[in-house]
Amino acid sequence: MATLERRRRPRAVYEEDDEAEPSPATSDSSKRRRGPNGHVPHNYEADENDDDDGAETSDGSPAPAHRRANGPPDLTEFHPGAIVRVRVDNFVTYTHAEFLPGPNLNMVIGPNGTGKSSLVCAICLGLGYHPKHLGRASHVGEFVKHGQESATIEVELQKRPKDHANHVIRVQINREDNGRRWWLNGRESTHKAITELTRKLRIQIDNLCQFLPQDKVAEFAGLTPTRLLEETLRAAAPQEVLDWQMDLKKLHKDHSEMKTQVENVSEVLRNHESRQQGQQADVNRLREREAIQQKVEDLRSARAVAEYNDKRLKYGAARTKARDAKKRLENLQNACGPALEAVNQKQAYRDQIEPVVSERKKALRETEMAGERALHAVETHDESIRTQENKVKAEEDTLRNIKSKIQQRRKELTNLEARMKDKPPEFVPAEWNAKIREKESDRQAVVAEKRILRERFDELKGINFSKKKELEDLEREATNLNSQKGKRQAQLKNVNADAAKGWEWLQENQDKFEKEVFGPPLLTCSITDTTYSNQIQSLLQIDDFLCFICQTPSDHKKLSNQFYGKLGISVSIRTCGSEFSSFRPAIPKDRLPGLGLDAYAIDFLEGPQPVLAMLCAEKKLHLSAVARKDITNAQYEQVMAVERIPAWATGTRVYRVARRREYGPSATSTSTRTIMPGRFWTDQPVDESVRADIERRTQGVQEEVGRLRQEGSSNKAKLKDLDENEESIQKEIDDLKDQKNELQKAATQYASLGDKIPIVKRQLEDAQKSISDARSRISEYAAKADQLVLDKARSVLEHKELLCGMRDGHQALLDAQIRLIEASSDVKALENRNAEIKERLDKEKADIEEAKEEVEKYKVEAAVAREQVSNAVAQDPDRLPYLSELARNKSVEDLDNEIGAEESKLEYVHAVDPVVLRQFKKRAQEIENLTQQMEQLNGKFESLSHKIDQLRQQWEPRVDALITKINDAFAYNFEQINCAGQVDLDKDEEDFEQWAIEIKVKFRQNETLQQLNQHRQSGGERAVSTIFYLMALQSMAQAPFRVVDEINQGMDPRNERMVHERMVEIACREHTSQYFLITPKLLTGLRYDERMRVLCIASGEHMPREGQKLDFGKLVKIQRGLVAAAA
Repeated sequence: MATLERRRRPRAVYEEDDEAEPSPATSDSSKRRRGPNGHVPHNYEADENDDDDGAETSDGSPAPAHRRANGPPDLTEFHPGAIVRVRVDNFVTYTHAEFLPGPNLNMVIGPNGTGKSSLVCAICLGLGYHPKHLGRASHVGEFVKHGQESATIEVELQKRPKDHANHVIRVQINREDNGRRWWLNGRESTHKAITELTRKLRIQIDNLCQFLPQDKVAEFAGLTPTRLLEETLRAAAPQEVLDWQMDLKKLHKDHSEMKTQVENVSEVLRNHESRQQGQQADVNRLREREAIQQKVEDLRSARAVAEYNDKRLKYGAARTKARDAKKRLENLQNACGPALEAVNQKQAYRDQIEPVVSERKKALRETEMAGERALHAVETHDESIRTQENKVKAEEDTLRNIKSKIQQRRKELTNLEARMKDKPPEFVPAEWNAKIREKESDRQAVVAEKRILRERFDELKGINFSKKKELEDLEREATNLNSQKGKRQAQLKNVNADAAKGWEWLQENQDKFEKEVFGPPLLTCSITDTTYSNQIQSLLQIDDFLCFICQTPSDHKKLSNQFYGKLGISVSIRTCGSEFSSFRPAIPKDRLPGLGLDAYAIDFLEGPQPVLAMLCAEKKLHLSAVARKDITNAQYEQVMAVERIPAWATGTRVYRVARRREYGPSATSTSTRTIMPGRFWTDQPVDESVRADIERRTQGVQEEVGRLRQEGSSNKAKLKDLDENEESIQKEIDDLKDQKNELQKAATQYASLGDKIPIVKRQLEDAQKSISDARSRISEYAAKADQLVLDKARSVLEHKELLCGMRDGHQALLDAQIRLIEASSDVKALENRNAEIKERLDKEKADIEEAKEEVEKYKVEAAVAREQVSNAVAQDPDRLPYLSELARNKSVEDLDNEIGAEESKLEYVHAVDPVVLRQFKKRAQEIENLTQQMEQLNGKFESLSHKIDQLRQQWEPRVDALITKINDAFAYNFEQINCAGQVDLDKDEEDFEQWAIEIKVKFRQNETLQQLNQHRQSGGERAVSTIFYLMALQSMAQAPFRVVDEINQGMDPRNERMVHERMVEIACREHTSQYFLITPKLLTGLRYDERMRVLCIASGEHMPREGQKLDFGKLVKIQRGLVAAAA
């Protein structure tokens, strides 16, 4: 990168950059003193190289004495956030470059490919924005120079008044992980901090109105009108206007949502009210029915009260009856007391014996159970004794096994100690592996050689197969030469090889077509009378003999694709869909002899009808006549008078007649030519050169087959030798592996002997210890068995005592049972004597029981009735007086009649689903809730409307004023180039999101204003419109700098010159923001202003290695000297 002057960076920032390789694109090498903040002061030393006051500018006008072209700017002219310096290292095409733009218009020029757009990329990425805003690479790592691991970008931004120094942002980009590291003012920072700083400085890289890179120019014209308004306000409106716009959008969104809620709630409320009115009649009927049902329910509850009263009275009467019966029984018992005394005494005796019998039965059962328990204990002891004996037996078996293992271990220990003394030969694995690898290498070499021979053998088989097929084809050709068909095929191949190739393919693929496709008439047709052969052939052309004939257009297309597209052959293909019978002669054949003609040409041809039909359609053979002898002049005149015979061949001449009917019957022309001998459809002998060629080719193929067989036999022999060699090598490898394994096994076993001997000794010690443990367990088990024998003896003695107890218990129970039988017999005898008294007593007792049953019955029924009454008044106890009043002086039957009457009323009131009433009540509650909700929503809706109106009164005038100002500047710019432009604000009263800017332009006098878009205007017109719109924003720009890359590429010279004039005029005014225009070319004689700065990019293989030595001031001075000398 080169500028017309160069500024050194502060050494205190990054000392390591002093060793960086400079890029050829650098600034001049003038030395300048720096100000206190590290920037170049205005009075720099390079002024000594400036021209004298009398010098002229490039356009011939005298240069002002005070102008210092592209001198160091006054830092106070930079707006806060403007770019003061950009430095890159290993970035895109640059190894090192430093850019020093001016505070106003910066023209960045240079040939294509020198890296102008790389400055735009550095600004975007260096200020923390994503590569997507450039429209180029999608990853930051792709911007690192090829062959480098990382790139560095450093951007210096003008400070704000409250800041102490300029802001220096530095970023390091890593290629490998697309990572970025950030520094701010010499301290490591974060991407978030960088974006926050750029936001505060109103830098808008993501706004196409402020930052328009080369790959985004076309996208600007494609901005939607709504998006264009957003970007314009971001670029030109104060922050408070943007805040008002965001608030308006949010309020309008809330307003729209609130409006939707109000409409939805209103619609739901209307639906609920409509449904309420529709269900009112059903609800009335339902309520009437519910009233009747409630009356029936009340009557049923009153019936329960009446029934309870009835049962209560019956219960009282039954209790009185029971008391009377009990009193009568007591009187009877007193009267018959002496007679019953004896019976009572016997009964008392019997009653005393019965418990004794029961107790003795119980005692006997307990004794029997104790005996069973004692017997079970004896059995348990027997089982435990057997268990201990089994344990002793198992331990004895274990003891014998351990003794056997001890003998084995002693024997094994002796064997191991003996083997330790017998050391095997030394085993070196590397030597054996080397031997095996050597043999494996030999085997692989043999295998590789075999593979090569097999591949060659397979190749020879394929070649041999193709040669055999070629021999068969040659033999078939030789055989065909002796047949008429073969002769014709050979002739076809000799005349047109493409046609012969097509005929071979057609014979093998005839089934691929809808209808039969016919080969050349040379093969498919013949002449019935060869004396007319020359005459008939004179009526045809060479393509008529060699063409292929299809019967359908689809077959024609399919055959064409195959021949021309796949096979790459050039043949004629014709289609004839007419029937052969449809071609009729011009005059009857019997009249032809009178004209000196023998017949029509088609009469002497035979072949497939579609082929004959094609010849009739194409060559008119059904109208063309032939004769052996030539015709006379009179016959010629007669034939010409017929007017329906277009051609005839007679004798040695062929005649063709062309008639122009539009010019009358006399407008005819006749051509004649001599008939040449026919080449086809003859019985001439085969050309011996063809036969000789076939024989020569056959001999060559046979020799090739013999050579192939000889080479194949040689390969077989070599393969057999190689197989034997491979088998021998493999046997040697196997033997080596076996020997290696045996030695390795012996070495491994010997190495493990040192570990096995201690193990066997420990096993021997463990076995001896196990013998001692087993003997101890045997003694323990024997002692337990002896104790169990004693316990068993005690259980046997206890069981014996219990058996004696059971015997005594049985005897005592038998005595008690005998006494009970005697007492029961005495009671029965006394009862028989007093049977009458007993019967009277039983009757009275029965009456008492009956009375008791009635009391219990009515008691239960009264309780049930009372429970029913309680259930009826459970939810509302105050209903009891009402129910008692309903049941007053009414029997249950009366109440049943009233219930029946009310239920009959229900039959006249149609039943309605009870859900309807629940829905009606629920909907009524919802209507009440919705009404309250509507009032709240309407209040919020009106509040939002009021806020929107208030905010809009502030925002809309400011936006209108801004758009009006933009429109004035935009229109003025177009007026300067004799065109028209207009910027309008399209206001959508329903949605602030849809407010939009419409740009309309007119480039010709006879046109009307047309909206700017990607389709109506040309590329140059869109470029002019875009730059004029951006220039209209210049004086109102809120961003500290603006970038436009190659906007003038599509402009014609006239527009480019006028656009440049306006750009310089606008961008170089005082108090305007910084402007970058990147372009690869400029016209001559353009306007120049002191506030401009031209940054020239120079790069390439002829640039000095140290860019600082490239002094553009000196180059200009040399050029001017050359121009002056030439003048």
